Amino acid sequence: MDSPHTRTAPLDECTVDAGIDDIILSYSSNYWIAPHLDDAVQQWDIGMHLAEEGPGPQFGSIRLHLVDHNRCLDPIAALDALSQDLYTIGQALFDPTLPGVRQDLWDRLSCPGNTLIVDSVTIDRRLRGHGLGVFLTGMALDYFTSGTGVVALFPGPLEHDGQTPTEEACSRLGRAWSRLGFTPYRDGVWVLDPGLTTLDQGIAAEQQRLAGHRWRIALRENPNGWGSDITGITALMDKANPWPRPPTTHPSPVRTG
Repeated sequence: MDSPHTRTAPLDECTVDAGIDDIILSYSSNYWIAPHLDDAVQQWDIGMHLAEEGPGPQFGSIRLHLVDHNRCLDPIAALDALSQDLYTIGQALFDPTLPGVRQDLWDRLSCPGNTLIVDSVTIDRRLRGHGLGVFLTGMALDYFTSGTGVVALFPGPLEHDGQTPTEEACSRLGRAWSRLGFTPYRDGVWVLDPGLTTLDQGIAAEQQRLAGHRWRIALRENPNGWGSDITGITALMDKANPWPRPPTTHPSPVRTG
């Protein structure tokens, strides 16, 4: 039996039904003032949250890297300094001898601009299989369309089931990202032209498809008093608009590179 000095009050618990209108995206990035630190490649972290009075419990995240062509003279080297994944994408996108993207990519873009790379997307396992990660990434990308010439990613699964070949898994994820307008470019990298209407159309189609989807989410008060934690998620599938791929395909979590 607990003594009066060790006994704690039970934490409050509740259950809510949530849809896409109950989600908030939060954006954060660092800007270094020190002159020896280079922000020519900006890192943006976007959190996927349940809405409370503001961003509530987080259930996923998106990491983007924005290459500023006016400040980044050697994007391949700059990306190589960050990660092998980004270096792989950089080699596919940028001309190793001249500044800027490869000429054949430049020729197919509707307008010049910076390069935005989707580094990674993660989402709570219990929310996978509905295409929610693709939709929310599209919403995040829409925030950066002004001044961006091309968006790129390398579709790849975060986790391998040990049975599906990597190429097949990447192909399935590529088809999922194609609903936002991504198309194959070079060495497994897919690109999106934000100057076209494909992104807007893709977001609208995904929003309509997910409009009736609901999830029953169990919440428990954080013991530190900082909001709530997610303890359980149950999908309440909208039978009128089911996920258009078999449940074994999980396009929401992707890894570039």
